[in-house]
Amino acid sequence: MSTIERKYGQLAKRLKELALQAEAQSQRLSELEHQSSELKATIKTQHKTLAGQARAAYASGRQDWLKLVLDQDEPARLSRVLAYYNYLSQARFSLLKDMQSDLTTLRQLQREVAAGADRLRSTREQVAKESLELEKFRRSRREVLAGLERTLQDKDAQLEQLRDDEERLQDLVAAIRPFAGDPARNPKTRNGGFSALYGRLTYPTEGALLERFGNPRAGGRWDGVVIRAPEGAPVHAVASGSVAYSDWLRGYGLLTIIDHGDGYMSLYAFNQSLYKNVGDWVNGGDIIATVGASGGRRESGLYFGIREKGRPVNPMLWCSRND
Repeated sequence: MSTIERKYGQLAKRLKELALQAEAQSQRLSELEHQSSELKATIKTQHKTLAGQARAAYASGRQDWLKLVLDQDEPARLSRVLAYYNYLSQARFSLLKDMQSDLTTLRQLQREVAAGADRLRSTREQVAKESLELEKFRRSRREVLAGLERTLQDKDAQLEQLRDDEERLQDLVAAIRPFAGDPARNPKTRNGGFSALYGRLTYPTEGALLERFGNPRAGGRWDGVVIRAPEGAPVHAVASGSVAYSDWLRGYGLLTIIDHGDGYMSLYAFNQSLYKNVGDWVNGGDIIATVGASGGRRESGLYFGIREKGRPVNPMLWCSRND
């Protein structure tokens, strides 16, 4: 199960990244096509202007220049005529330079549009390929889960595994505790600390509470809350801290634990994908994972727990909203 859920999480994360990449590429392609369209309109206007100037020059050019000069009775008028022709010549030259520059830019834009279309097509093909791969692992997970459920039909076996899973989590938290609050491990702990946030935290994801702290759980009690949320929904760190654990744990699936210093830790389990690694610093509100159904769950949701010196405390008292 651990291998399947890890791979499933990696694929889901990769698929989300590809979807964002495709969206950005599509937006860039639209911008390039818009720029190309505007530039074509500009070149068309320039062409019309140049054609008008060429017709005027042709009509005037049918007169012999020497005759035009000799026929002028007034030197001032001659000067004005020569200045006018010089102005027309400069205007045509300037317009030709602008058109040449715009045509070069247009050709570059057209190459970028073609390359952008190729990249977008390739990304979409990759999305389709990895979607099939993700569905394959989803089916494998369902098959393994069904096998586990058949194995654990005995209530005593279920209870024993649940206790084993809870002990694994307790052992993991106990192993992390000696490092909690270590300045070398948690160099950015702020004045006031985590305890100052009592009653002011926001739950790490949106949704109603499926399980509340202290609710019965197969002969025991829930030591955190479970929030109902769709698969793939973002999971946010409730406060700043250092990632102390980011991996799969039996019974809790893909799990992230954040060390907030002063003996406080927050736990986020049943995730679909993990976005942070051990040692990463996160700020409150950062996305650290996505909601899933790992750890052998049928329904997607997020387990959220808080530990004070290794002891579970009620997250509902720490968070400002209770659904």
